[in-house]
Amino acid sequence: MVEIVTESGLMDDILGPYQKDLGIGYNGYRNHCFRMLNIGRFLVPDEPHRADRFAIMAAFHDLPFFLTGSLDYLGKASDLAKDYLEAMGRPEWEPEMRLMIHNHHKVRPYTGEYAPMVDAMRKADWIDVSFTKIRFGIPRRFIAEMRATFPLNEAYKGVAIPMITKYALSHISRPLPMMRW
Repeated sequence: MVEIVTESGLMDDILGPYQKDLGIGYNGYRNHCFRMLNIGRFLVPDEPHRADRFAIMAAFHDLPFFLTGSLDYLGKASDLAKDYLEAMGRPEWEPEMRLMIHNHHKVRPYTGEYAPMVDAMRKADWIDVSFTKIRFGIPRRFIAEMRATFPLNEAYKGVAIPMITKYALSHISRPLPMMRW
């Protein structure tokens, strides 16, 4: 069984400056990011910088949505990640990061370049947003331990669901632009 990671300096460095802007949703978003990080680690065998790449992706993947309320945010999330990667001296991670961010709402499996990492984060997000109704074969024990460590925060649901509903109702022709087939 994969050990659950409970700390990530990278994730906290990224999210910390946004804590005030995220308001009551901060802890819930942070927990969501940690759940994604841990699911990704479960799905992809250890390789150099795997956890760092997952932590960066998780921190940025939905951040612009929670800051602005716009569901048309994948490009902005990718741009924020690109800027961060350049500042930390890892611009070579940008293509993989962009693919992870742009495909994390993909309905069907991702099979292109960087597939193990990209599809792991797609699965991680689906597991979490389905409230673990979808598990992709991950043992219930691991999911339960992870959710006990990083519980679903009611404020997170209370922020996310109304924001998604408001956006979708005001953009009827394209209510969920972040979705991919």
